[in-house]
Amino acid sequence: MRGFLTNPVIIKELRERFRTGKTAWILGSYLFVMGAILFGVIYVETANKVYFRPGESREIFILLTVIQLGMIGFIAPALTAGTISGERERQTLNVLLTTHLTPFSIVSSKMLTSLLFISLVVLSSLPLYSFVFLYGGISPVQLIKIFWFFSVNIIFFGSLGVFCSARFRRTGVSTIISYGLTFLVGVGTALITFFLWQFFEMMEWKAVDSDLFPFLFSINPGFVLAEIIGEKVVPPSLTYFMEPWILFSILYLGLSVFLLGWATRVLNPLRKKRLG
Repeated sequence: MRGFLTNPVIIKELRERFRTGKTAWILGSYLFVMGAILFGVIYVETANKVYFRPGESREIFILLTVIQLGMIGFIAPALTAGTISGERERQTLNVLLTTHLTPFSIVSSKMLTSLLFISLVVLSSLPLYSFVFLYGGISPVQLIKIFWFFSVNIIFFGSLGVFCSARFRRTGVSTIISYGLTFLVGVGTALITFFLWQFFEMMEWKAVDSDLFPFLFSINPGFVLAEIIGEKVVPPSLTYFMEPWILFSILYLGLSVFLLGWATRVLNPLRKKRLG
């Protein structure tokens, strides 16, 4: 903990990110838009009615959750894809590498400070979910699972952006590749699952009996989110050997550790010497 509080990279990044008016404007604008959507939907649903059904509250919960997931997938790579490459472009990376900070300390500090802002935005939207609880229809267990699911996505997409920032020298290239990989995880896995399912149907194979599709459904954020909120978008006859959100968490947290380790290895100035 003492090393965390005295890490100069963390202190510098936190001051730059949280002591500027831009941060307050971004946070306020996001909450204003989310609140406007929430109250707008409630107003439309109750305009010509004298009651509000719990099922309609559940629809609001799904809308807020989908917006949050899209926000994480859009902002996390943008905030982390320029952390290391930006230092390289400003020609300050070599200065950092000559300090007592290890490459892993630099990588983890950059990732932590970038993702703290996203976590703040997600947590600040928690009071908006209280309006959903006010009308009922949502269990606290679902909300806990949702925010754990958000945390896993924040860590994974953040580590993906940091890895691309360490691997590629230009911030523009790093950002594009980060968004491409994010699109592959979010949309590409869904398309692959759909095409494979259609292929099994065309070949008259029993797709529900295959162990491949429970795994494919469990690695796609959209399918896992639908499973958490109770929306059945997968065939009901499909059996999982593990709950999708648990398998999703294990897989993507493991990938996050792997990407951070790889980024540390790329950043290590002694790597080429050892290879030689």
